[in-house]
Amino acid sequence: MTPTAHDYAWLADSRWFACCLQDGYSLTLVRGRTPQQVLESIGAVPQGFGDGADDLFDCQEELREWVDDHQDSSFAVGAVAVPGADGDWTLLLALDGGGAMPRHLAGLSRGGATVTHDSNGGKPMHMFHHYLDGELRTSFEHPASSYGSDPRALDALLDEVGHRDTADTLERKAVIFALSERLTGVRITEETVRDAEFVLGVVPDEDDTD
Repeated sequence: MTPTAHDYAWLADSRWFACCLQDGYSLTLVRGRTPQQVLESIGAVPQGFGDGADDLFDCQEELREWVDDHQDSSFAVGAVAVPGADGDWTLLLALDGGGAMPRHLAGLSRGGATVTHDSNGGKPMHMFHHYLDGELRTSFEHPASSYGSDPRALDALLDEVGHRDTADTLERKAVIFALSERLTGVRITEETVRDAEFVLGVVPDEDDTD
């Protein structure tokens, strides 16, 4: 069955996704790397394993309490293997405020692909990025203003999954989840993230890695 935005109506009742929208997040699907390889690629410091989204949020809260510096941009991440098309996939959920993951996407996609969507935490900016083998193919905040090496590549898919001009954040996100599934074959449900057995990590502030 072809995925559409209707398949992601559950977002409206999702507690973990509401938390992501409130504080900012990046959700990336990575083809061709294991969860451990993904965390290593982005320089995450291992934090063990987590039983579901709540453990990931707890990891982020403990990090904030430990750092005690509003200028520090360290963030918690959780990675889990998920079934998809054309190879093995990893779902990476980063509690990065929606701004830190893009610098890692070209590297993560080399030899494979990444599909990412994010939000910067209550502010009206929600981005989408599609990389293939290190190249940014298509990126947008609003589809009409797409950019990348093939900015119009996803127009037909967007129409098929139910894209329309709307100011409703959850409706727009449902379209993006469906688009991501069309590109990856990865069906994300409420339970996929809520009950995931995450490999946890913390990505240090950029200044700490210089």
